[in-house]
Amino acid sequence: MRELVEVEIMGQVFSVTSDDGEEHVRRVAGYVDDKMREITAGGRVVSSHAAAVLVALNIASEYQKLAESIAQFEETIDRLATRLASYKPK
Repeated sequence: MRELVEVEIMGQVFSVTSDDGEEHVRRVAGYVDDKMREITAGGRVVSSHAAAVLVALNIASEYQKLAESIAQFEETIDRLATRLASYKPK
Protein backbone atom coordinates (compact mmCIF):
# COMPACT_ATOMS: atom_id res chain seq x y z
CA MET A 1 0.00 0.00 0.00
CA ARG A 2 1.35 3.40 -0.96
CA GLU A 3 2.19 5.58 2.01
CA LEU A 4 2.74 9.32 2.14
CA VAL A 5 5.76 10.18 4.27
CA GLU A 6 7.10 13.65 5.01
CA VAL A 7 10.88 13.85 5.24
CA GLU A 8 13.32 16.69 5.67
CA ILE A 9 16.45 17.07 3.55
CA MET A 10 18.70 20.08 4.07
CA GLY A 11 15.94 21.84 6.00
CA GLN A 12 13.37 21.41 3.23
CA VAL A 13 10.32 19.20 3.75
CA PHE A 14 9.37 16.74 1.01
CA SER A 15 6.24 14.59 0.78
CA VAL A 16 7.21 11.19 -0.59
CA THR A 17 4.79 8.47 -1.65
CA SER A 18 6.20 4.96 -1.50
CA ASP A 19 5.25 1.29 -1.33
CA ASP A 20 8.41 0.59 0.69
CA GLY A 21 7.18 1.77 4.08
CA GLU A 22 7.87 4.78 6.25
CA GLU A 23 11.02 3.39 7.87
CA HIS A 24 12.63 2.74 4.49
CA VAL A 25 11.71 6.20 3.17
CA ARG A 26 13.11 7.88 6.28
CA ARG A 27 16.33 5.83 6.07
CA VAL A 28 16.79 6.77 2.40
CA ALA A 29 16.01 10.43 3.08
CA GLY A 30 18.49 10.43 5.97
CA TYR A 31 21.14 8.98 3.67
CA VAL A 32 20.49 11.65 1.04
CA ASP A 33 20.50 14.37 3.71
CA ASP A 34 23.85 13.11 5.04
CA LYS A 35 25.32 13.08 1.52
CA MET A 36 24.01 16.60 0.82
CA ARG A 37 25.58 17.85 4.05
CA GLU A 38 28.91 16.19 3.14
CA ILE A 39 28.91 17.91 -0.26
CA THR A 40 28.01 21.33 1.17
CA ALA A 41 30.31 21.14 4.21
CA GLY A 42 32.67 24.07 4.33
CA GLY A 43 30.68 26.01 1.74
CA ARG A 44 32.17 24.08 -1.19
CA VAL A 45 28.93 24.14 -3.17
CA VAL A 46 26.88 27.30 -3.42
CA SER A 47 23.62 26.09 -4.96
CA SER A 48 21.47 23.27 -3.62
CA HIS A 49 20.86 22.24 -7.23
CA ALA A 50 24.59 21.69 -7.82
CA ALA A 51 24.84 19.81 -4.52
CA ALA A 52 21.90 17.58 -5.52
CA VAL A 53 23.52 16.79 -8.87
CA LEU A 54 26.83 15.91 -7.19
CA VAL A 55 25.04 13.73 -4.64
CA ALA A 56 23.11 12.00 -7.44
CA LEU A 57 26.40 11.30 -9.24
CA ASN A 58 28.00 9.93 -6.07
CA ILE A 59 25.01 7.70 -5.31
CA ALA A 60 24.86 6.52 -8.94
CA SER A 61 28.55 5.65 -8.73
CA GLU A 62 27.97 3.67 -5.52
CA TYR A 63 25.06 1.87 -7.21
CA GLN A 64 27.12 0.99 -10.29
CA LYS A 65 29.95 -0.41 -8.17
CA LEU A 66 27.51 -2.50 -6.14
CA ALA A 67 25.75 -3.74 -9.29
CA GLU A 68 29.11 -4.78 -10.77
CA SER A 69 30.03 -6.59 -7.55
CA ILE A 70 26.70 -8.43 -7.53
CA ALA A 71 27.19 -9.44 -11.18
CA GLN A 72 30.65 -10.81 -10.35
CA PHE A 73 29.27 -12.76 -7.37
CA GLU A 74 26.47 -14.17 -9.53
CA GLU A 75 29.00 -15.27 -12.17
CA THR A 76 31.10 -16.95 -9.49
CA ILE A 77 28.04 -18.69 -8.03
CA ASP A 78 26.95 -19.87 -11.50
CA ARG A 79 30.45 -21.17 -12.26
CA LEU A 80 30.65 -23.00 -8.92
CA ALA A 81 27.12 -24.39 -9.31
CA THR A 82 28.04 -25.73 -12.75
CA ARG A 83 31.16 -27.37 -11.35
CA LEU A 84 29.19 -28.83 -8.46
CA ALA A 85 26.45 -30.18 -10.78
CA SER A 86 29.02 -31.92 -12.95
CA TYR A 87 30.92 -33.38 -9.98
CA LYS A 88 30.99 -37.17 -9.99
CA PRO A 89 32.45 -38.77 -6.87
CA LYS A 90 34.98 -41.54 -7.48
